[in-house]
Amino acid sequence: MRSAAKTLQERSDGSLPSSTHQVLEKSAFNQQAMQQGLYLLSQHPSIYSGDLATAAMTLTSTAATMLCVDRVTLWIYEATERQLKQLDSYNRSKDKHSAGIVLTVESRTGEITDGRLTDCTDYLQGIDNRSPLTLENVSKAEAIPWLGNFIQNDLIFHTPGAFLEMPIRRQGKVAGVLWYELADAHCWSELEQSTALAIALLAATAIDSQQQQSLSALLANHSRQLKRETIEREQAEQAWQESQRFIQGIIDASTNILYVDSFADGSNFYISRWIKNVLGYEPSEVQKLGPRYLEQLVHADEKKYMATERSKLAAINDGEVVENEYRFRHRQGNWRWLLCRETVFQRDSEGQPTQVFGTATDITKHKHAEVALKEINQELSRLASMDGLTKVANRRSFDQYLEKEWENVGSGRSSLSLILCDIDYFKNYNDTYGHQAGDVCLRQVAQAIERAVKRSTDLVARYGGEEFAVVLPNTSVAGVEQVAREIQREIQQLEIPHSCSEISHCITVSLGIAAVSCTKGRHRDMLVAAADQGLYQAKYEGRDRFCLAKLEEV
Repeated sequence: MRSAAKTLQERSDGSLPSSTHQVLEKSAFNQQAMQQGLYLLSQHPSIYSGDLATAAMTLTSTAATMLCVDRVTLWIYEATERQLKQLDSYNRSKDKHSAGIVLTVESRTGEITDGRLTDCTDYLQGIDNRSPLTLENVSKAEAIPWLGNFIQNDLIFHTPGAFLEMPIRRQGKVAGVLWYELADAHCWSELEQSTALAIALLAATAIDSQQQQSLSALLANHSRQLKRETIEREQAEQAWQESQRFIQGIIDASTNILYVDSFADGSNFYISRWIKNVLGYEPSEVQKLGPRYLEQLVHADEKKYMATERSKLAAINDGEVVENEYRFRHRQGNWRWLLCRETVFQRDSEGQPTQVFGTATDITKHKHAEVALKEINQELSRLASMDGLTKVANRRSFDQYLEKEWENVGSGRSSLSLILCDIDYFKNYNDTYGHQAGDVCLRQVAQAIERAVKRSTDLVARYGGEEFAVVLPNTSVAGVEQVAREIQREIQQLEIPHSCSEISHCITVSLGIAAVSCTKGRHRDMLVAAADQGLYQAKYEGRDRFCLAKLEEV
């Protein structure tokens, strides 16, 4: 067998051996094929489409063909979650794509469960500084701690396979990795490695395209929103400006009160007859009131405010308007809401205001509508937080209130207690007496619990089905036990017949109670879990009783 050195020796005539020509020609052909393949891949529309999943399938399948490898896998690194997500894995022999596996740093079994491979700390720990990795034979790579875990979970071919890992970098940071695998041992050439690097650069381009498309969509949406808001604002400003024009104001204000007053003492020079339609006064009656007649008609609570607002007219420019809402006394004694818009009508030689022009619009119905709308919104808010059947707080209100009171523990309040209450054998009750009777029973039980809870800071809520919850802020264990006894007493006094109960001829309840005085290092769900455990214990011991469970035992 000839040595490599001898193979490359020139013949006596200066030419190279034919076998050497074939090697060089094949090498040149492979390089040309790689370059052609990379060029075609770089022109593929999916790379720049913004559809990262489609781009990944194109990259993995093309890479497998170009490099003649058995499998190519593209992983995306999610830095905030400290995990790698399998975007696509292409098996060339099976011509099959797969995706969805996630590599995490969670410390659990180290097996793929629900698409997640946990305990990948060894692999992910140094990913930010990852360099290309080439393995000719994975069976001889005993020094790599994470390799066995991946082989065991069939993420990397079993020995004696070859493995090439190429990082995908964006702006100097690792955005993912590409795995190239062969089922047999193989020495990765410089051409193969440079091709793998070029494909990684195209993968980074695909990621950039996806993020740019998302950003473009976001900017387009913001642009449309800004344009819409600008149009709406311009329309509102235009409407406001038109309403301030003096002549147009007179024409449009045919149903408004128009008036001209002295700036110095507030006496009236002119007031339109429409005041009679609004306040019941004749113009002559108003003028007889003398100086500051508006302050004589305005509500006592607003006299000082009106004087302050009218004094602002001295500082405004021509065309500017001072606008306020006041209550004025009707001739018959009731009150009407008027929207007053005032501007300087005349100035003296020194530019000081001498006369004020104003319009007054009756907005009484509008103000009443505002009050009614406020009441409706308050009622809607109340209904949104109330259980429709029992008229106590619903589950959403319970969660919000418990969260708020949980945060208050340790900041002025010594403890927080919770009761979970369940109607015993309620399913049997429904089956025996019917669902309508069951609804009546639920309402009666809810009312009984509310009677047992005395303080306004305590919350009674329907927890779900036949279960109720009671949140008791600033309540100790002794206090919550007393409330539990009161609830049992109120339920007993209802004497609701229950022939199918295994413990009583009337409706009874089981209660689980829990209390906490220190929330540091704990979550409010632990309090709920403790009360639920107490409820379970009460049922286990025979129902119609309450049991206390400690958070430490949950």
